[in-house]
Amino acid sequence: MNIKKLFAVIVLLPFTLAVLGQDAEGDSVNSFQAVYEACIAMRDAVQQGDTAAIRQSADALKDCNTAEFMSLRCKDGAEPSLNGHMVFDEAFADSLAHGIDMSHQADNLARARTLRGQTADGSTLTKTCMVKAGRSAKYSFASKGHQELAVVAEAGGLVTMRVHVSNRAGLDRRYDDTKDVKRGRPHRRVAFDLPTDRRNTVVLEIVNCGKKDCSVVVISN
Repeated sequence: MNIKKLFAVIVLLPFTLAVLGQDAEGDSVNSFQAVYEACIAMRDAVQQGDTAAIRQSADALKDCNTAEFMSLRCKDGAEPSLNGHMVFDEAFADSLAHGIDMSHQADNLARARTLRGQTADGSTLTKTCMVKAGRSAKYSFASKGHQELAVVAEAGGLVTMRVHVSNRAGLDRRYDDTKDVKRGRPHRRVAFDLPTDRRNTVVLEIVNCGKKDCSVVVISN
């Protein structure tokens, strides 16, 4: 390779790496959007009792190839049982599509998903959690760079989301919901950018604004 070609490669390399990074980030955002929409569709289909739509949502979740959000840690001690509630998982949706209600086995389904999640390689992470009526649940995880985060409540659920991020360099910011915070909404979403050169801690608080216990799925890129 002559000097001119070598110089051109050196000049273009940062630009090429930047474009590749943008493409990777774009793929991550697109994957997150697909999972977010699939979870909302699944919730709505279950609420309407639409078997065909439930089957479609099961297929959509399967195509998304999500992985279990293993690093999401509950800060409130032992998590409440999911039994009797919806699990945002293709296996749960598939059973409903075949006329089998597995909500009484929700804990077992969630546990099985956790075991599968240890080897899954999906780019979007999900975890079904439980929030007691009129209460909140706090979770934490580490993150860097662009962060997409969402919660989708099961049918009839209304939630508010509070997010606090910090690091040892002094970062201390909040990304709380500002609309319908007392009434709640069926699903919530937020996006923000974090430093890429250090570990950042994200604390997610999910508030159940309803009068019934509610399962929710937490989605992260």
